[in-house]
Amino acid sequence: MKKGLFVKLMTVLFLSTFFLYGFSHLGVFAYETFFVKSLNLSKHAAVASINLGGANKEEAMKILDEKVEEWKQNQNLLLDFNGESAKIDVSLFQFHLEESIEKLADDENTSLIVTIDENAFDAFLSNHFADYKGENINLPSLREYVLSLAGSLHKEERVEIYDYAANNESPQVLNEAVSNELEVTPTIKSFIDNYPSIPIAPNSQFSFSDFLETEGFVVESQADLSPVASLLYQISLYSNFSIIERNISKLLPDYVTLGFEAKFNPMNNQDFVITNPNSTGYELKLAIQENRIKAQLQGIPFPNSYNVRLSEKETFPPRVIKQFSPFVEKGSVDIQQEGKDGILIRVYKQKLSSSGEILSEELINEDFYAPQHKIAVYPLQELQEAPRETFDNVLTGENGEESTNEESNDGEKDETSSMDDEGNESSLPEKESEDTADQDSSSPSDDGAKPKKKDIK
Repeated sequence: MKKGLFVKLMTVLFLSTFFLYGFSHLGVFAYETFFVKSLNLSKHAAVASINLGGANKEEAMKILDEKVEEWKQNQNLLLDFNGESAKIDVSLFQFHLEESIEKLADDENTSLIVTIDENAFDAFLSNHFADYKGENINLPSLREYVLSLAGSLHKEERVEIYDYAANNESPQVLNEAVSNELEVTPTIKSFIDNYPSIPIAPNSQFSFSDFLETEGFVVESQADLSPVASLLYQISLYSNFSIIERNISKLLPDYVTLGFEAKFNPMNNQDFVITNPNSTGYELKLAIQENRIKAQLQGIPFPNSYNVRLSEKETFPPRVIKQFSPFVEKGSVDIQQEGKDGILIRVYKQKLSSSGEILSEELINEDFYAPQHKIAVYPLQELQEAPRETFDNVLTGENGEESTNEESNDGEKDETSSMDDEGNESSLPEKESEDTADQDSSSPSDDGAKPKKKDIK
């Protein structure tokens, strides 16, 4: 082949290749430059609830860029963990505005496309939370939720990191409580036989009374279930559950330790109600062990541990109520009721870090049980033979008996009354009656705090 012909042939092939290559690329450039940029979006187009209707690509990107910058300046997305809080650093987010607009081709209302580096996010959590351990958290799920907030330009939110505990973490026995010895009534036995496990649903309120009604557990004396309610209350104190309603008795029952009673009697509108604020559910396990009830709380561990402190215990001595009767022999005393001190106890709940440091302390209740007064019956002769001048406020009954208030030898204030020949009290003042209503508050009354001597009328 001649050299000139070869050169011409190669020139034609080169020009043809250049034309085809250049046309394909220049055509795309021209399309994007003169057609796409001038293409207006649908009138319903929106990204992150920002209306872009009628705007072209350049205008849409400018609008989104301004909104993203405004969001970065005003956003308040907080992460909470173990009592600590940190605001999310906006530098962690990468916003892809162009891809977000192109996504509108398939959806006229979409969120912004945002990404975040997993390692950077994990490092942010480690730097701001001393107790944070990535292996205990479902980091992809947490990151996905945070990205959804940024993608919608959500400005205000608190995210509890512990809500994203690793799914592979198995339920554990978190704490347990055992009652004092008690009489296992048929109601208690039937209840525990039928409900050895009570579910506490996530993010919900639990009412013991509603649970019984829903389950159809009907007995004559639901008040017999007070020991179960007390154990549930005691276990709740060692958790992040909130106590909504709780009642106590007038006198501390023998089956429960001071500070941990929760009286239950739906007939008197006395319920026990708690709230589980966690995203996971829990189980209350019940069992009878000889003459005691054992309760366990099982589930995913709480982000913090909790401790209960019983403090500032106060006692209030009982009064002595003196009565006189002709049926009591001279020189003897019939004790009809032994006195018992009144008690005030304060219950504090402490939130602890993983290292055992006290993060906070909260006063939960002040439980007050009034004194039980001592009742002593003396011979009537002592009242009749006592010198008249030694008595104040002397009253004479129908049979000539006299009564008075006097200071006893041990310094306690006495209240006296006399009885007629038939053993009935005369017109002397009756002994102070007990309040039949149970307390629905653990705060002491003024009368209980400082007992007063009853005046004789």
